Amino acid sequence: MKKILLIFVLLFSFLMSCGKKTNENSGKIRVAYHPNVGGASAIITGIHQNYFKDEGLDIELVKFTSGPTEIAAMVSGDIQIGYIGFGAHTLAAEGKVQIIATDGIAVVEGIRTLKTSGINSVEKLKGRTLITQLGTSGETIIDQVLAGTGVNKSDINILNAEVSSAVASFLANKVDAVSVWPPYTVEIDNRIGLDNLYIIKPQDVGVDSTASWIVTPDYLEANTDTVIKFTRALYKAMDYRKQHLDEAITNVSNLIGLDIATVAQEKYSSDWMDSQTMKSRIDDGSISNIYRKQIDYFLQNNRLNSEPVAVDKYVRIDIIKQALN
Repeated sequence: MKKILLIFVLLFSFLMSCGKKTNENSGKIRVAYHPNVGGASAIITGIHQNYFKDEGLDIELVKFTSGPTEIAAMVSGDIQIGYIGFGAHTLAAEGKVQIIATDGIAVVEGIRTLKTSGINSVEKLKGRTLITQLGTSGETIIDQVLAGTGVNKSDINILNAEVSSAVASFLANKVDAVSVWPPYTVEIDNRIGLDNLYIIKPQDVGVDSTASWIVTPDYLEANTDTVIKFTRALYKAMDYRKQHLDEAITNVSNLIGLDIATVAQEKYSSDWMDSQTMKSRIDDGSISNIYRKQIDYFLQNNRLNSEPVAVDKYVRIDIIKQALN
């Protein structure tokens, strides 16, 4: 019996080691993207310019519309690398994922209401129904808008819904206000018309709304070389995007099935990152400071479910440096 058990253990160990080698050497990567310029432009540019292919990587794109569901898929092993907006950085701060690239810093959005509702200020949101998808950038926008106003979330009837359902509810006039992000803001603005909307924007809250590329700690540990190759190709794609943004928008349009004119409205929705800017921000320490301020912001707004990990533990500057060098 002991001999059989020993054989089983040795066989299991052998299979596990083979699995790890397969993970590291396999070029196939399932990558989560979001259907907007921020969440798709770098990855689709890298595919079109063969930057990932040059690194021996085969990218399979999988669409997600929110960070939390994407990260759940990553933790389960279904997705290897993904893109997140600002809201899902709470899960990075909790140590569930690690950041391997900063894609850009988004222009802060606002809460949208119909002008016919008369809700044109934070104070007038009290007692009204506001819909968003909690745990995403939509909730972060609410936090930013309310910051320093004396109005709390508990003063507002906040409904939680998947982002496309939130948009549909607002368009159907079933709620008073909505908090979403591009491309959903673009859809609302086009359907209703900016002349018919109030956009309640936040004061400067001193925190940058970053968008980042992430992996789980386990995947990074088992596939370090692959992650470095991916990050290297991604920053090449960001450099190309910076100089050819209209081309990137066209490629995003084809990927997500929206017309170019609609997608182009997101052209200036972010300060797009490039490799030289990233190198400078690493050298002067500002990139770490950006994420450090995020932790302070999340703590102030009770957005974390556990104690945050240190920035240098989840923002993998070491990986980014190796990729950029």
